[in-house]
Amino acid sequence: MSTAQRKRGVSFRIHYCNSSDVSYELNAAEESLVSFRRTPSLTDVGQFLIPPKLDADKDKLTVVLDLDETLVYARMGPLYVRPGMEQLMTFLAEHCEAVVWTASMHLYADAVVDQIDPCGAIRHTIYRHQRWFNGQSATKELQLLGRDLDSTIIIENTPDCLLGYEQNGVIVEDYEGGELEDTTLTRLLDFIKDLVAQRASDGITVPEFIRNSHHLRLGELPSNKGSSLKCYCLKSADEASVSEAMHRKRKPFNPLKPSTLSHDQRTVKHILDRKEGKSLQNWRHKGRIMIH
Repeated sequence: MSTAQRKRGVSFRIHYCNSSDVSYELNAAEESLVSFRRTPSLTDVGQFLIPPKLDADKDKLTVVLDLDETLVYARMGPLYVRPGMEQLMTFLAEHCEAVVWTASMHLYADAVVDQIDPCGAIRHTIYRHQRWFNGQSATKELQLLGRDLDSTIIIENTPDCLLGYEQNGVIVEDYEGGELEDTTLTRLLDFIKDLVAQRASDGITVPEFIRNSHHLRLGELPSNKGSSLKCYCLKSADEASVSEAMHRKRKPFNPLKPSTLSHDQRTVKHILDRKEGKSLQNWRHKGRIMIH
């Protein structure tokens, strides 16, 4: 695995679009240039933002990924790719339906996806468009995807984007580029692997898994409107280490295996067994138990 920081271009964002130009729209030539690689997401008018699931993905978890400050960082300089991206994309390509949902422009969004997803894990890219983005609300309405919310999860760094869908969302720390020691995507991948495994074995829903996952903590985060939102956050590396150690120690108690008991537990069990034996003898003497 390479330890070099992945970055592209001296000014990646400026090369593809002016991020402050909210009214910018693509012409036909630009649309054809960036739409060839993946299934178009917003070119057809319909009830949902993206087409229905492919048959090959019908039973898979849908993972919605934010782009800027979640997976990459590209303000006025080069594009920085968050460490662990290759491993995340490789897993998503095989086990999930992955969707990028960003407020960035179409040209920029597709250019970034081309850089971070060489294996074609991303099925659809939702970019800035009047059908969902009005410049005021940042909320990403998951119902607009046309997917079952029990099998849909969204990964974000902005709490406001999860408004109304907190039970389906996970907040990660902001990524601002250049941190080789950042292990966020590695921890996120562990979380997603556990979710995929439990869905396969137990049929657990996304909201249920999020509520009970030892990878997450419930936090109250400030919103852009001055209030606060309760969101589930991916634990930091230090928190995750402690949580994982506790999770491994937590094994089911089996009373049929005395070898697993501590000295004190064996003593208590011995006393209880003796009391139970004496009680049984008393009942026999009184003739209330017939032994044939």
